Amino acid sequence: MNYDLSQAAEKAEKKLSGLASLRKLVNIIGAERRNVAIAFAAIFVNTGLSLLGPYLIGYTIDTYIQSKYISGVMLFAGILVIIYLFAFVVNYLQLRLMGGIGQRMLYSLRNSVFNKLQELPVDFFNQNKAGDLISRINNDTDKVNQFFSQSLMQFIGSLITMTGAGIILLVIKLPNQCI
Repeated sequence: MNYDLSQAAEKAEKKLSGLASLRKLVNIIGAERRNVAIAFAAIFVNTGLSLLGPYLIGYTIDTYIQSKYISGVMLFAGILVIIYLFAFVVNYLQLRLMGGIGQRMLYSLRNSVFNKLQELPVDFFNQNKAGDLISRINNDTDKVNQFFSQSLMQFIGSLITMTGAGIILLVIKLPNQCI
């Protein structure tokens, strides 16, 4: 059997589809469901607070600055500071949670890869350089870690922000259209 990783597979072997690979990753991260749910909730809260800020600023400008009511401006400035501080704390919590989840998942993934390497025949190691194997394992597992701890959360946060911004624009614009 040919175990050389540097050559393209000559046989038409079935590769795992993206969905099958994602299922395997979900199985690895399965023990972290509670923390993932908390992190997703933190994303929703953080995004909601981030969208609330500009809405309150617009309301303050339209209501209090145009009528030169300074105490209302100061009240809403205080509310905005509290909202942004709370959003900062929630964002920090979300980053810590997903960082921890990513590290624990990385540990499990590397253990799985190590156990799989232990099962391979000696011929595999004769045909592949140890440095190439280590490099591939480290790079691939680090990419998976970055995806779960950073990219996935940013992607979901961006989707929620775009959806929320569209909803807020409709809420602001539609009542003005009816008048």
